[in-house]
Order: sequence, then structure tokens, then C-alpha cells
Amino acid sequence: MRCADSQSFAKCASRRPGAPLYYPRADLRTLEISNSSHLKIFKGFFDSSSKIEKISMHGLTLLWEVPADMVEKMTQLRVLDLRNNVLRHMKSNLLRGPPQLKTVYLGDNKWDCSDGGLDWLAMENENGTVRKKLADYYQLVCHQQLYRGKPLYKVMEIIRTVKETCPDMCACAMTHVVSDAKGAIIPLITANCTDKALESPPASLPPSTTTLRLERNKLSSIRQLVQNPQYQTLMDLYLDNNSIQSVKELEGSEWFSTFRVLSLRGNMLKQIPVYAFDKAFQGNNNIMHVYLGHNPWRCDCHFIPRFQGLLLKYKRVIRDLKDIKCAKSDDKTISFIQISTMALGDVCRSSEANMPISTINIVNLVLLVLILIVVGRFVYDWHMFRATGKLPWISSILP
Repeated sequence: MRCADSQSFAKCASRRPGAPLYYPRADLRTLEISNSSHLKIFKGFFDSSSKIEKISMHGLTLLWEVPADMVEKMTQLRVLDLRNNVLRHMKSNLLRGPPQLKTVYLGDNKWDCSDGGLDWLAMENENGTVRKKLADYYQLVCHQQLYRGKPLYKVMEIIRTVKETCPDMCACAMTHVVSDAKGAIIPLITANCTDKALESPPASLPPSTTTLRLERNKLSSIRQLVQNPQYQTLMDLYLDNNSIQSVKELEGSEWFSTFRVLSLRGNMLKQIPVYAFDKAFQGNNNIMHVYLGHNPWRCDCHFIPRFQGLLLKYKRVIRDLKDIKCAKSDDKTISFIQISTMALGDVCRSSEANMPISTINIVNLVLLVLILIVVGRFVYDWHMFRATGKLPWISSILP
């Protein structure tokens, strides 16, 4: 790389790969490096004796990052122009190091907002000295992976909010961003609270949290998950390997009719409210996956026919049918048997024919008998009226 200088100005352009930078004047004030397709990394740095006040770098098509130590000792540097390159990352000392640095331009680069390399920028105060140096901060755009095309400052605001509101025992991350019909950015946030020995879920979550992972904790109830209004935005809930014995709180809850993923593998569930699950699954347009395997399911003639029907009806949603088995039993015909494929005759034997009828079935039978009595009386009165012309006795007492 060669530099052409004129008094205190030097302009350097690429000549051949691997050529070293050459600075022709000790009193150089302005340095411009442009249009290089070979420059990948800077070796060395400017020391405190440098009098350069402005550095401009443009068109460096292989340069992903400018090392902070290259400029942090420059006592006279005031302007750093890094526009129109392919920069992805930036260390904080690049802006904090030079004591006289006032203005930085970073537009038209390939900023990667998804790998944590810019998270330090999210935690900078809006009116802080570092942010004030960025002349084009609100024009910067994320380019790589998840946030392609999204305004960088918006993504940084969300990252800051996530870091400030994430529970201490959890790790939170923005896993994706989408835009609504009006163009507003909607973050998709995952809170990972796995393996924390939690006996209750976190009291609060970052706004717009869509995925909560609570695997391998000590939860025994889902009551707080259902009743906490901050959990209403959750779409995916993972509760594997806890000590949950009942999920009756899901019945009638708003969340149960809108969720996307529910995983209850490896808990202490013996039965579920089949009717409530069926009703929720039918009305849920978001549902994608449900996992119920590795629980000690109760296998008797009262529960299994309805439960098996649910599993088969929603086999495209319930993704671990092979792991949904009867609990260990002395009866070898049902012990650890896959419920979705088991023969109902194995649990509904003649010896169980005397099983008491459920309350709801008794009510239904009573209503049926009453309806038959009313219909029979109506038919009798109608026949008598046709035969004798006399109205039913009840009509004589009506006003």
C-alpha cells in the first residue's frame, strides 16, 4: 500500500496484497485509506506522538473490525470516519480511548447485532459521552443473521431492556425480531432458567418474552405460571424434569388457548383433564408441539379410553407418543406400555364392569329420563285430544 501526501494530508490506496502501510510525514494531520480489497487486519498501532487528527477508511472490502489499540493512544485524533466498509464488530475502546475524539462515522457497514459484539453499545447512556460521538448512530442498520435490515439503535434498545429486566437466576437473549403491519419492531425473547433449583418460577420476565425454559428445577405447581399476567405473552413453555403432579390450573386459562409449545416431560403427572385439553387444542390456532412423555400415567378403564382418544386425535401435535406410557405396575400387561397403541381390553376387563359411573354421566341419565317423560306425556295428550277433543288437564288450570 502506498500513500500520496500533500503537506499534512496523506491518501493511501491498495497496490498489492500484504504491502505495509507507509506514513511519509511525521507531522501528518489527516490520513485516508481507501479502496483496498486485500487489507484484512491492521498490525501495530499509533502511539501518543502521532499528530493525526482525522482518519478516514473507505472501501476496505475485507476489513471486519478495526482494532481498538490501533488508535486508543492517539492524543490528537478528533475525527474517525469508518463509513462504507464491511465492519461487523467494534470494541468500546475504539471510542473511549482517544482523549480528543469528538466525531465518529460508522454508516454503510455490515454490523452484526446478533453475536454480542456490540452489546456494550446497548448499555451506553443515550446522552453519554460515547453515544454523543456517533454522528450517524440513528442511521446505522444491522446486517447479519437475525436482525438484517433492522435499525441498529432499536435493536440496541431492546438488548438493553432485556439485560436490565432479566431475572438474576436466568439468562435472557433476544433470539429474533419481526415487524408488525405498521413496521414496528417486535422482539422475540428467550429466558433460560434451567438447572437453577427453583421451587417457583421468576416473578417477572423481560417484556415480550416468548420462550421460557424451566427444565430441571423443583417446581411442583404451574399455578403461578398461569396466574401471573407477565406470563401471558409466553408462546413456548418448557417444564421438563420437575415435580409437577397436576395441570388442572390450565383449564379455562387464556394462555392455554394461545400457546405454541408446551413440554411437560419427566414430571409426576398421573392424569390430565382430557376434556379441557381437547377443548383448548381445538380452539388454539397457534399450537405446534406438546410433549407429555416420561410421566407415570394412570392406566385404568376410567382414564385411558379418553386419554388414548386425545393422543390419537392430536398425534400430529403431541410429538412424543412413544414415550407416553403407563406407570410401573404389578400387572405386566400394562406396565410401561405405550398408551396410544395399547389394547383397551387390557385395562377395561369384565372385572372392572362394576366401576362406579361418574357424576356427570348420572346427571346426563337423569336428564334423558326427564326428557323422555315429557315427550311421552306430550304424545299421549296429543293422541287423547285427537280421539276425544278434550284438552289436557293442565290447560284447564291455565289462566
